[in-house]
Amino acid sequence: MTFPQRDRAPSPDDQSSEAPPRRDDHPGDGAARGTIRMEAFADAVFAIAMTLPIVHIDIPEPGPDYGIRLLALWPSYLGYALSVLVIGIYWVQHHFSGAIYRTTGHLFLLATVLFLAAIGFVAFPTRIFADNLAFPEAREAAARYYTLALTITAFTWWIKWRTGRAMGQVDARLDKGYVHRLSRQYDITTVAMLASAVLGWWSWPLGLAVTGLVTLSYLRPPETPVYCQEAPIVEGEE
Repeated sequence: MTFPQRDRAPSPDDQSSEAPPRRDDHPGDGAARGTIRMEAFADAVFAIAMTLPIVHIDIPEPGPDYGIRLLALWPSYLGYALSVLVIGIYWVQHHFSGAIYRTTGHLFLLATVLFLAAIGFVAFPTRIFADNLAFPEAREAAARYYTLALTITAFTWWIKWRTGRAMGQVDARLDKGYVHRLSRQYDITTVAMLASAVLGWWSWPLGLAVTGLVTLSYLRPPETPVYCQEAPIVEGEE
């Protein structure tokens, strides 16, 4: 006599095929879903975060020296440029990682919210830093604060990546060596950012310089994904 077998919830290794992901792919982590809604929400947060800095640039009062007053707003211009640069770099990386993740689960979404909270905060420490560059008595503290804020942002990105990888959200069709190289890159840059925050307490210009170099390193195009099987087509965006 035979008994009907219950369907088994697939393990993350079962996703090595090109079959669509199932909602029960990651037991204990809520219902697995695609990445489209997460990316749409993230894009909205990025768009708002990039727009907010321009709102805080005050329009000077009209007068005969109006051109000079406009030039005097250079800290605000600098703050806007730095905010857009940092937020833009992270958006580009987030856009790229959308092709690396295949599903989203509860813990991964929480890690994503943590990262997006850091992105939404970037403009504030940037403004603090830019507005106090001209004041020696506040410049050092403002620079350290800015360095720490960028370090925390990088750390939340690392948490997001590590959570996604641990919970099986990274596309299992990717070559393991490729995923390892990507993970190692994030590990190295995160450690460098943490070191820059510590270094900033000894020498704020040096800590700030290291933070800037590490952040700017992500302007380089990321390595093209390497798949063990045939790469998925772009149309459909699973």
